[in-house]
Amino acid sequence: MNQFKSRIEKYNYMKQQQKEQRMKVAKRTVPLLGTAMILSPVAISMNTVKVSAAETAQTQNQSAFIEQLGASAMQVSSSNDLYASIMVAQALVETGFGSSQLSSAPYYNLFGVKEYSGGPSVTMSTQEYLNGQWVTMNEPFAVYNSYAESFQAHATLLTGNYYAGARKSHTNSYQDAAVYLTGRYATDPSYASKLISLIQTYNLTRFDTPGAGTAVQTTSTQTTTTTTTTSTTTATQSSGQTYTVQSGDSIWGIAEQFGVSVDQLMADNGWSSDSVTIMPGDTISI
Repeated sequence: MNQFKSRIEKYNYMKQQQKEQRMKVAKRTVPLLGTAMILSPVAISMNTVKVSAAETAQTQNQSAFIEQLGASAMQVSSSNDLYASIMVAQALVETGFGSSQLSSAPYYNLFGVKEYSGGPSVTMSTQEYLNGQWVTMNEPFAVYNSYAESFQAHATLLTGNYYAGARKSHTNSYQDAAVYLTGRYATDPSYASKLISLIQTYNLTRFDTPGAGTAVQTTSTQTTTTTTTTSTTTATQSSGQTYTVQSGDSIWGIAEQFGVSVDQLMADNGWSSDSVTIMPGDTISI
């Protein structure tokens, strides 16, 4: 028996059935889409927390590393006429904040010191700035038993005549020492700016002990030193011939005072880059 009285009723019935079927499909689909929309933000949030935690841990590790370096630097710097701030900054540059393989156990080489005398060493690749470009080379690096031993060896190296211009007694500040080491300790032309930036960013001067050339000196001492240097400089500029080296002077600082290049000053006095050592009381030609 035909339940529809007309074709129109049959057509309307079929349309209603199709609509109900689509609604059933839609109801089964919506929860799945809703679940995906809810889970996505949670996943993003979890990832963000992980990255933040990693960054926090890295910062904490770097701070601990700096404090560890500072403690070792203070032990050897004061007795060797050196800036602890410079030593710590050098270690940070050379090791990439302790991330380099050479600075880790079992090598403990914090300063990229090379070994050519037959002592314990390990060969690793390194980049050197030669003839205006970076060159990768394989070099033998010294191996130490601890960070303390690495610092002591570094202090012994810096107190040699070749690095005399980096001592406290031969400089007015750690900036002078950083400039002096550039081209001597490291071939990187931006070495000084890197050291100075690290010292200022992480307040590394807090590891420096009072002494000639340090920023820890009292105001009265600094004023006296400045007055003496100024009067001597004025007299020398008038004569244009000689200058008497004062305590805290450096080759770079003297050259800057008289408006000449370091190379010119060295040439005027017959100095070579391997034997530059000035002491208070020395008379040099300008």
